[in-house]
Amino acid sequence: MTPPRPGRVSRRTGVLALCTAAALAAVSACGAGGSGATGTTAAGGSYSIGVPTWYIAHLTPGRAGFSGVADAIWTPLTQVGPDGKVVDAVAKSVQSTDQRHWTITLKSGWTFQNGEPVTAQSFADSWNAAAYAPNTMSNGYLFSDIEGYAALNPASGKPATDKLSGVQVVGTDTLKVTLVKPLSMFPYVLAGTAFAPMPKAAFKDLAAYDRLPIGNGPYQVAAPGMSPGGQQITLKRFEGYPGAKGKAAQITVKTYQTDATAFTSFRSGAVDIATASGNDLSTASRMYASQLVTSPTAAVVYLGFPLWDKRFTDVRVRQAFSLAVDRKAIVTSLLQGHAQTAAGIAPDVIAGGGGSDCADCAYDPAKARQLLAAAGGWKGSLTLWTKQDPDMQTVLGAVVNQLRSNLGISSVSLKVQPTDQIYPDLLAHKTTGPFLLYMGAAFPNIYSQADQLFGSTSGTNVTGYKSSSFDALMNQAAAATSDAAGVQLAQQAGRTAMADLPLAPLYYPVSGAVHAKKLSGLRLGYLGDVDLSSITVR
Repeated sequence: MTPPRPGRVSRRTGVLALCTAAALAAVSACGAGGSGATGTTAAGGSYSIGVPTWYIAHLTPGRAGFSGVADAIWTPLTQVGPDGKVVDAVAKSVQSTDQRHWTITLKSGWTFQNGEPVTAQSFADSWNAAAYAPNTMSNGYLFSDIEGYAALNPASGKPATDKLSGVQVVGTDTLKVTLVKPLSMFPYVLAGTAFAPMPKAAFKDLAAYDRLPIGNGPYQVAAPGMSPGGQQITLKRFEGYPGAKGKAAQITVKTYQTDATAFTSFRSGAVDIATASGNDLSTASRMYASQLVTSPTAAVVYLGFPLWDKRFTDVRVRQAFSLAVDRKAIVTSLLQGHAQTAAGIAPDVIAGGGGSDCADCAYDPAKARQLLAAAGGWKGSLTLWTKQDPDMQTVLGAVVNQLRSNLGISSVSLKVQPTDQIYPDLLAHKTTGPFLLYMGAAFPNIYSQADQLFGSTSGTNVTGYKSSSFDALMNQAAAATSDAAGVQLAQQAGRTAMADLPLAPLYYPVSGAVHAKKLSGLRLGYLGDVDLSSITVR
């Protein structure tokens, strides 16, 4: 089971950012956007980018989110290429004959930014630190696929060991890894930031290292790193990087609470790059057409049902709610066309995505009312939930109105919670009523999305869905000896889950980013992250 990186849960959702007419008028006076935020004093030049706050809240692999900033600081064993396929990075080869026992051989010539060689021990030490419960690293659960994870995370008491038994260093450049069960997608898993190496210096003071890490990626964090309460860091090109070096010499990373505030800063010239979503994406399309890059996002925004809430035990109730939502109206009117209506759990930008897995994702209010009546009707009030994000709240507000109108539920309200609260509450079954959330694939394969949403041990299966049939098909997909067979089995597993409708997919978002005229080469990853290394300063 491979739950998503924290960034995959809290990633921007490509939905409407509301602005008042006065605010828009004030912003419009700011000029063309990003014209003079940074200079070009060093070889290769410099630029600035506005990112969500969580991008630099933590910089250690075991704590950092999976983001464009993390990708700039760290290079793991593998990477996901522009075509969505996994390629070797620090690894020379990642091989297995049974999908459970893996031999990883490293390339020579890789060093950390302090000159220390990157070795097999560098990876083992980093993984052990991340998985060791007393270190309380947020990405530690990602190592649950590896044997020995349970021993490092006992239900009570201190672990008897601080090393994963399934990770063995058998040479300077060779790792032997044993998983708890076969997982053919393991090379994709290794592309995550959490699986990056750490140098010996990191373990002298993990807290200090989290603020000023020594990485092995194309960019290094300049001193003083991330200061307490700070809102920006500086990245400098690592000239000793053995891979494709960063195009710019220096990058200033500034944090913002929302995409909307970052976009406002871009328009005022305070940053050279900002992500844009919803109404801002429409504005960018009109005002910065030649400076805008957009991309479909390997994610889904869905309405989840709390299966522990007895009111949603009957599948006809869940079907009624799904059929009562006008997805086309949300995409066309609310999202200004910057999304695609969803009929499955993942779009076609990932392997195995694009299927019509949801038979009840059409808009049919009459059938919805019939199904709800056949299930006994609705009695009492209804509360719907989402994370504390103005974009998500706007979309959920539209869903609330549609349920009120199409199902005749008069007492409907909306509540929001911070991301770090809503997920624990859902997992603990403390929440009643449906919830609007976003899920991006941890790697571009339908297996990842299906596992995250429906896996019985997934940390992001917040509907409480359990299915032995689903798990059996996913186990077969994980053990498949070919990518094609794995995809087909994962698709079948997804259809099995969607037949039970624990959640209703609504739409697939579109990601966008605007850049200053002095920049070129901007690329977006499959989840909308900006590839910082690819940008050239003219």
